Amino acid sequence: MQKEQKLKELFLLTAFCCCFVVLAHTSSEGVTSLRIGSWQQAVFFVFNKAATFVVPGFIFLSGLKLTYSYREKEFHFVEFIQKRLSKILIPYFCWYVAYYILFRLIGLTEPKSISQHIFSIIMGDLVAPFYFITTIFQFYILFGVFLYLLKNVNTILLFCICFAVQLYYLEYIYPMYEDRFFMTYLIYFLLGGMMALHLQQFQRTIRKYGWVWYICFIFLTYWHTTHAYASNVQGVFYAHWRIFTCLFSLSGIIALYHISDYITQRVPEKWIAFFKAVDASSYYIFLTHCFLLYIFNGFWGKVGLESIFPKFILNSALILFFTFFFSFIYITWKKKWYSIKKKV
Repeated sequence: MQKEQKLKELFLLTAFCCCFVVLAHTSSEGVTSLRIGSWQQAVFFVFNKAATFVVPGFIFLSGLKLTYSYREKEFHFVEFIQKRLSKILIPYFCWYVAYYILFRLIGLTEPKSISQHIFSIIMGDLVAPFYFITTIFQFYILFGVFLYLLKNVNTILLFCICFAVQLYYLEYIYPMYEDRFFMTYLIYFLLGGMMALHLQQFQRTIRKYGWVWYICFIFLTYWHTTHAYASNVQGVFYAHWRIFTCLFSLSGIIALYHISDYITQRVPEKWIAFFKAVDASSYYIFLTHCFLLYIFNGFWGKVGLESIFPKFILNSALILFFTFFFSFIYITWKKKWYSIKKKV
């Protein structure tokens, strides 16, 4: 019970991330379909780009939650990986099959060979959200190393070293598939782990300097979105763009944590229970939302709805509702099934 009370702000932070990941994908059609250079396309571009800190946010949350759960217990690699295989990879495989069948039915993909399927599963390239699974599983494999460093190296020293390594990597190293390589997201995971081991100190700092985080986030959002727009639409070179993406993402994570912490201290417990339900359903929301997006877009095409903005509003509202509803039903059913199985 003590653990839940300490981390209740993470329920809302996870819910925010779920909303942003849905909005990032429902707004993408406005970026790609509207006339390039129009003010409507610019609005969708800036909005979409401003939501891109969500994947670093999920990685930060993973580092925080995992490290917090192992802060006082022994780590066993085989047991740890086995649990991740059942909780992460099995649902991923099932939804991979579901997406592939859907894409074949609507003609979005050609038939794949076994080797092509294996490559797609490993690289997470069948549909946009899947690259996150590829990335986060690398952190799971390396978690024992990260946990050792977090527990045995001075926190400030570790942060300075990791931040320097991260900046050097982002500035000078461009590996193939860098968007799904763990080094691209190293600082987010380790920052979450550092916060888990020094939760009260981090909370005090974030609460005390809340206005600083908001100013940084507003400035970096403006900087990142306007420079990214100038680069993508007008061909203007965006210098050090990967570093600014990292700084923007860090500021977004901290600002959103502050908002989540502020709200959860002031809302009734029934709202905390709702946020907790979203948190428990978050992985399935993440896996399923694009599936519904393809289905809804196909339906809008059949009924003749072509306008981008109404589709964005309808898709966002319907996908947020149905992904949470079905994910919550599944999680509830799964818990009841496990409880019955234990009794038997």
